[in-house]
Amino acid sequence: MDTGPSKRELQHFLKRFGPETKNDKLSLFSGYKDKNKAPSLKTPKEYVNALLMPSYHQLALTKVEGPFDKADWQSVGNTLYKLQKLGLTSIIISDNPCWRKEKTLPNELTKRILRESMALVESIEQAGGRARLIYSSALERSLISPNLIDVNLDFILLALNNNEIPIVAPILTEQDGQLVPVKASEAITALTHRLSKQAVMYPKLVPSKIVVINKEGGIPNHALPGTAHSLVNVQEEYNDIKNAFAKNKDWHTLYPSTIEDLTMVRDCLEQLPTTSSAVIVPTSSLPSALITNLVTDKPLYSSSLPVTNKERINQARATVLRHGIKINNYSQLADLNLNRLTELLEASFQKTVNRDAFYKRLSDVLSGAIIAGDYEGAVIMTKEKAAYQTHAYLDKFAIAPSSQGIGLTDILWKRMCDAYPELLWRSRKENGVNKWYFERSNGYLRLKDTNWVLFWHGPNGHKNIQDYAKIATSIPASFISK
Repeated sequence: MDTGPSKRELQHFLKRFGPETKNDKLSLFSGYKDKNKAPSLKTPKEYVNALLMPSYHQLALTKVEGPFDKADWQSVGNTLYKLQKLGLTSIIISDNPCWRKEKTLPNELTKRILRESMALVESIEQAGGRARLIYSSALERSLISPNLIDVNLDFILLALNNNEIPIVAPILTEQDGQLVPVKASEAITALTHRLSKQAVMYPKLVPSKIVVINKEGGIPNHALPGTAHSLVNVQEEYNDIKNAFAKNKDWHTLYPSTIEDLTMVRDCLEQLPTTSSAVIVPTSSLPSALITNLVTDKPLYSSSLPVTNKERINQARATVLRHGIKINNYSQLADLNLNRLTELLEASFQKTVNRDAFYKRLSDVLSGAIIAGDYEGAVIMTKEKAAYQTHAYLDKFAIAPSSQGIGLTDILWKRMCDAYPELLWRSRKENGVNKWYFERSNGYLRLKDTNWVLFWHGPNGHKNIQDYAKIATSIPASFISK
């Protein structure tokens, strides 16, 4: 699936990173300007120039899981430098699963960590960037609890404001001054906690991404063996993934850091805004996977697309993770908050719901409602009769404007398709969303002498075309005509 950025996605990117209207040169944390409006750019050259001259840098906390060969180190360094030029600056924590198995004395392991971390410094500088190795001063044992890590930001901020990429070695200073190795995931979690506390005074310090670069790639997909998840809703899928690892014992050998990384991401995203996300990528997908994710702010492969060829699914093995929101299922209209549902539908469709007629119809035909969070998204399914059969009909699919761009559309669509293996819906011929529908449907039909396009999901939809067409042309309007 081609995931090159659309014009809309470029506008979204430039809204976050694009050039200021003034020529003020700002350091990473020298004030905060309102970015509510994206610059008005029309030509491809203007887009390219804007991409290469970001004035607003966001932060990523990046875990680099070596060891790598020379080519991979060069690829990692080149990618991190390109991301910095595009407006995403990393605070890097170096890592190596072998360090956890090291039997040498702590001081010998510390020397090895510093030596291997320097390989990343050198790779960034060879790519044309600037990097600084930080150790012994950034991570300290907490005075409050021996299980907590305190973070000293002084040298990290100094590096960032000098346009250097800070590489923090996972080495902690004990209260007696000794240097002790710690898990990189613990260091990332402690950094997230420290930076999130600065949100009110220094919003630019709040990480927009948690990045993991490794050799094996993203989280293996237990539902489609041999593939990787393209998108994970952590709140909903964390336990499912852990259970899959418990059932597949060899996964712990094949993906030694996955559960630790998943837990780290969960703990970090819990402390960050819902707009923040995480991404796990293999070195083989660099630099395109991370750059595409930065610009589009979405997975490389949409998890809502129908599975037609497993070998084509998420070939980059990159997984995007979002904290997500709880998804609830309802079967009775009385269980729904109709005021909140109405507000969602009207905000999403920009039309006024004909409440009496709409909810009277639903009281008779509602099959189920899938509600995301506090009515941030909704799927309304009905059971419609044609001839002697009843079919599942997608009556409404709505995402609140404030919740767009956080992966909720794919999450809800996949949940709907899992619950309703065969379903139909309709869309007006001029609807701009139809391209998205074409990609996700198993078939479609332009209904003659109407303004409707009929879509269906499921392998047997073509057998029910006459029933489907009858249903699609008989459903009354839900909104008040202007």
